[in-house]
Amino acid sequence: MTESLNDRSKNILKEIIRSYIAYGEPVGSRCIAKKLHDKISSATIRNIMADLVDMGYLEQPHTSAGRIPTDKGYRFFVDQISQPSLNFDRKEILESCDIQSSSYEDVLSSACGKLSALSNQTGLVMLPSFSQMLFQRIEFIKVGPREALAAFVSDMGILQNRLVPIEEEMTVDKLASISRFLNKEFSGKSIKAIRQNLVQRINNEREHCDQLMRNAIELLLTSFLEDEDTTLLVDGALNFLDCPELAADLKRIKKVIKTVEEKTKLIKLLDLCLERDGMTVIIGNENNEEELGECSLVAQNYRMGESSVGAMAILGHKRMDYQKVIALVNNTAETVSKLLSEKKRKEFE
Repeated sequence: MTESLNDRSKNILKEIIRSYIAYGEPVGSRCIAKKLHDKISSATIRNIMADLVDMGYLEQPHTSAGRIPTDKGYRFFVDQISQPSLNFDRKEILESCDIQSSSYEDVLSSACGKLSALSNQTGLVMLPSFSQMLFQRIEFIKVGPREALAAFVSDMGILQNRLVPIEEEMTVDKLASISRFLNKEFSGKSIKAIRQNLVQRINNEREHCDQLMRNAIELLLTSFLEDEDTTLLVDGALNFLDCPELAADLKRIKKVIKTVEEKTKLIKLLDLCLERDGMTVIIGNENNEEELGECSLVAQNYRMGESSVGAMAILGHKRMDYQKVIALVNNTAETVSKLLSEKKRKEFE
């Protein structure tokens, strides 16, 4: 526990971690003695480093080598970063994105690319889940005797299409009437709220529903009220190939890249981040995913208005520049939140 560390031990531990992050080499006592302002002998520093190993903050990869931080050491270091101190200009973050002409997904895709490019790590952006989207409009287009295409558009401009079965006597005019009814009834409401509303209507108003409402409810339930797969944008997965810590272990690199490409475990991690406020940093084996045991994830939610609608993150080897990465994720999330909220506000003016 950090409470057991005195100020001298904390300073030495922080210097060791800074040096290891910067150079990637085990850190010895002589190196630390040169960096400290206090005049401390190498022997004293060696004793403190030995204590830090015993407490689990450092480890010694080889008998003759210096020390490197453990997950516990990185956790101590990250917890000392109180506020993101580096600033990234909005133009630098999203310089290629024209907010007026771009879709919401284009903005988020651009942000994902910038997270990767500015950090030389892997950028991740989780799009809003289907249940969090606000219903803007739906259109039913008859494409066969017993089949229609249901096209749903959210307030973020995200389009979802699905083929749904219909009765043979369902005409083009009836489908148009159902579309108009649903758009008038539910536009601006979340999918989650619509689900609850429909279930309540089915339970309470079944006998009083006219044919149009019954057809509309049936079609909407068939079309889009099942949970959809969460979409995760990924940029820069191959940056792991440039990671010297993983270069000697080709099998581990393959496992990491495969995990990134499959996305399922990353979505689970970002779902956890979405449940929290502020910055989330998951280091090494804290994530309970064996393939990501040598990685760290720095994530923050982004908002539209007052509501958190998704998460963005940087994934990289745990020997990352946490100060820079935390600042980059924080600034990007705040910038994207402002841009998305501004875009939404202008669309409703």
